[in-house]
Amino acid sequence: MSDVRYWIKSKLMENGFTSTILQDHHLQISRDTFPDVLVVCIGLETGKLFEADDLRRLAGSSPEAGFVVVVPTRITHAAYELAEQLGICVAGFGELTNALRDDEDVSRHVSSQEKYERRRLTHNSIVRSIKRKGYHAYEVERVGLRPLRIVTTNDYELTADAVYSILENYSEISPDLIVVTNPSCLGFSTDSLQAASRAGIPIVRFGDFLDNLDTSWT
Repeated sequence: MSDVRYWIKSKLMENGFTSTILQDHHLQISRDTFPDVLVVCIGLETGKLFEADDLRRLAGSSPEAGFVVVVPTRITHAAYELAEQLGICVAGFGELTNALRDDEDVSRHVSSQEKYERRRLTHNSIVRSIKRKGYHAYEVERVGLRPLRIVTTNDYELTADAVYSILENYSEISPDLIVVTNPSCLGFSTDSLQAASRAGIPIVRFGDFLDNLDTSWT
């Protein structure tokens, strides 16, 4: 892993934040209205990913840090899943700046898209709980029905290529459905429906998914 603290410090200055470089990949960030934040800065070499084992080691050696910023943002689904279990936010630089502005406790930060998805899901009476399984991937526990693993996408127009990319990128999740959460999505092309049909994984709009959680995909 490379040292990206100086790059992050410089980019934070452009966004109005001052920071102090500490040892062991740590950065102390000052804020005007919220408490200071200690983050771990991880720079990835070419072809490398930030994995669950990396996070597990960091959590053991830096329990006081609530945010791990990964540059570039190549984070495995298993690392996202473990981060939720440990109560740590793992994300790229863009989400770090959002967390610094919006969250008193940056360890609890979620992206705006994930916040929207979780809000809609948790306000459905059939949903018992939601567990994160990856980047925009969840296991939805339902009352009296089997849990569903879903992958969400905010695409306005879901192409067949996008379907294949999702299936490839989320193969370890084994999703039951692909859910399109963009409210402007009115339907799907024949090619995208055929691509999903060949894989045996339905694609569905978010509203339709929520409306049928208690009757479909049992």
